[in-house]
Parts: sequence; structure tokens; C-alpha cells
Amino acid sequence: MNFGIIRNISGKIAYLLSALMCLPLIVSFIYQEGLRNYLAFIIPILTLALLGFLFTFKKAKNAKMMPRDGVVIVSITWLMMALFGCIPLIITKDIPHFVDAFFEMASGFTTTGASILDNSTLLSKSAMFWRSFSHFIGGMGVLVLILAIIPESKEGSAMHILKAESPGPQVGKLVSKMQVTSRILYLMYFTITVVEFLFLWIGPDEKMTFFNSLIYSFGTAGTGGFAIHSLGLETFTIYSQYVIAIFMIIFGINFSLFYFILIKNYKAVFTNDEIKIYFGIIIVSIIIVCVNIYPTYQNAEQTFRLALFQVASIISTTGYTTANFNDWPTLSKIVLILLMIIGGCAGSTAGGFKISRINILFKSMIRKIRNMIYPRKVETIYIDSKPIDNQTVDTVLGFLFVYIFVFLLCAFIIGFDGKSIETTFTASLTCLSNVGPGLGMIGPHGSFSGFSYLSKIILSIEMIAGRLELFPILILLSPRTYFKN
Repeated sequence: MNFGIIRNISGKIAYLLSALMCLPLIVSFIYQEGLRNYLAFIIPILTLALLGFLFTFKKAKNAKMMPRDGVVIVSITWLMMALFGCIPLIITKDIPHFVDAFFEMASGFTTTGASILDNSTLLSKSAMFWRSFSHFIGGMGVLVLILAIIPESKEGSAMHILKAESPGPQVGKLVSKMQVTSRILYLMYFTITVVEFLFLWIGPDEKMTFFNSLIYSFGTAGTGGFAIHSLGLETFTIYSQYVIAIFMIIFGINFSLFYFILIKNYKAVFTNDEIKIYFGIIIVSIIIVCVNIYPTYQNAEQTFRLALFQVASIISTTGYTTANFNDWPTLSKIVLILLMIIGGCAGSTAGGFKISRINILFKSMIRKIRNMIYPRKVETIYIDSKPIDNQTVDTVLGFLFVYIFVFLLCAFIIGFDGKSIETTFTASLTCLSNVGPGLGMIGPHGSFSGFSYLSKIILSIEMIAGRLELFPILILLSPRTYFKN
């Protein structure tokens, strides 16, 4: 293992986090929150800057990066973000206990949106900004940003970092250079976020102030879901709800498709299997939920809007809500649970199992059935008219097993808290899929505050593992990772 390159890149991550924390510090100054809040950000800013200096003072003797080096770098980075990110919340006493603060920021950076706060309106403005800004940082991935600016991104080994941090079974470059690919991704990410912000801020909703528009744009872009009101988006106008619902769907789409649109390669978009399945699932889910909940609301527009918003929120794993779906009929809740599992497209900011994997598994199942009928027939799986090798199929099957194993293991551990089976299972599922709200105690109007500290730690690690798609954290915890050979 190349500890030198791991140390150097970790130092650059520390520098970047230090710089990013200056933004909530500015917010604290704008709202004149006092010395304690200023120090809450100044202390970690200086600490991270010092760590950055110590880690980068001596250059690595060997600049070559192996696959496991990239995996370890990604895992350490995300743990470091949650650890240092929670310091301001502890110092300001917005969330005084370390485990609670760690859970909150792990949820923020992984864009889960699960919260231990029963009333987020009591937070200071700088804390509100920081926890929502963490969604924006974690949405595209902090290491994707680093790859756009650090020298290591010019090397082919940088692909190891992108593979470990980017969601989906396959990761590729948009252009020949990895550094340019990272810049394109972040430019599109930033541009779409600005467009949503302008729609919210300039719109007719008086409650969508400059600050609120920024907060909800961060959450939508990263498909996070931290709300700054106890009722979520229920108190905002119909206009704001439709805008956010549309952008939640947009951010659940593979960003590569936006690039194809920019270069006018429309054929690549229209022939993409994943986008067809994505919108197909959304449309079918909205129809089922609309029919199922219409007797409750007796209003066609309201029924459609609530179904659209909740379906868009759950499949994109954003987690914003405009209704307490805890009170919805069983069929609608089953649909939402299935959407929690499925998630958005690969290469998006959404979490979940990913539609691309669902597609590969489904086609693999069909191939197996046909092989049983026609044993001598050799059949290849095609995705977007391109053949998929057996190694990719095996990787997806392996991911499915690990996904189910981690989900059940975490549910078993937090089951010792004695919560209802509905709360326990959806808590594990929503954290693993980075969705946010679940059912029962952790529904749209609930929180994770009732869980024990042990359960909160387990769920925090599960959120990070889910965001990194499991294997990086498992590799980090494996002793064999640190062997020389």
C-alpha cells in the first residue's frame, strides 16, 4: 500500500474542507451569531489547515496509486468529513452530544437526510447552512472535486478514486482526460443547482427567501433532504413543491446524459435503457399511488402533486416530504419501500441499489430461464445495445448479496432497541439507501432521536457504506488491505 500518496491526498482533502467551512463561518458573521458560533467554525478550519500542511509537507516518494489505495483514500475521506464536520454542531451546542452530531453530519455528507433533530428550526443559521451545504458537497463527491484540481488526477491511477466514490456498477470517462471529466461533472452539477435556486428564489413563494432557496437547492442537488421546517415542504406553495419535485427527478438522472445533450448526441440519450426504466418506474408508481390515496384527499390536483412529490423524493433518495405517508394505505407504503431499494440512476447524486443494477439482474434472470429451456444456446446480456461481460454480472450479484447482508445485519443490531419492526427495518433500509425518512417512528414527521447511541453509530457507518456502495468501507475494515502483498 502506498501510504505516502494516501497521506498527501488526505492532506489536500483537509485543505479543501477547511476552505469549504469558511462559507458557514461567513453566514455566522452575516447573522451576527456571536463569538461561540464564530469559534465553532474557526477551530476546525485551523485544525484542518494544520493537518493539511502536515500531511502534504513531505511529498510521496511513489506517485503510483493502486486500486486499494484509491479505496482506502475514499473511505478515510468520508469518515474524516463526518468527524470534522460535526465539530461546529458540538461547539455551538446545536447538537451537543458527539454521537448525535456525528450521525447528523454523516447523514449530511452522504446525502441521506436522516436527522436526530425533532425541531430543526431551533438551529442557528450557520448550522442550518452547514448541514445542508454538506449535501451539496457529498452529492457529486468531494473527491471528484479534488480530481478536478490536483496533479494526481492527471495520472491514470486517479480512475481508482473515481470508481471507489462514484455510484453505479460501471464508471467511465466522458472525455479522454480524467481531470477534464471531473470538471465537466462539477460544472453541470453547479449549473443545474443554480438554475433551481433561481426558480425558487424568483418564484411567487414568499417563504422561499434567498436563504431558504439556497438551503433547499443544496438538498435537492445532492438528493439530501435536510429540511429547516418540522413539516418539511408542506407549508410552501404549490409552485415550490412542483419545482423541487421536478429537480429531484433531474438530479436522479445519470449526469453523463446531460453531457450527451450538451454535445448534441441525442441518440445516446434516447437509446439509454436506464433512463427509460427510470421514468417508467416513476410514471407507474405515481399512477398506483394516485389511485390508492385519492379516496383520502378527494382532490385530483392535490392527489397528483402529493404522489409526484413523494415518488420523486423517494426514488431520487432526496427524502423531502409534503405529506405524512405514514398515514397512507399499505399499498402506497409498499411502493415507497420498493422505491427506497431501487433508487436513482448510476452516475447521479441519488442513492439506492441503482436502476442499472436492477436492469442487469433482470436480464440475467431472463438469460438463466432461457438457458434452462435451451441449454445449448449461448446468450449475451446487452445494456444500451452494448454487451455486458460476465464479470460485471458477477459483480452486481455480489453487490446484491452484500447489500442484503449489511441491511439485515444492521437491522438485527438496532433491533435490540426494541422499536417496531416497521421502524427497525425501514431505518436500516433508508440509511443504507441514503433516503432519509422511513416508516413508523422515523416517518416524515419523526426523527432518529429515539435510537440508542450504539444504533446511531451503526446507522452512521451504514450511511457512509451505502454512499460508497459498501465495498470501500468493507475493504477499509479488512486487515488484509494493509498487507504489503
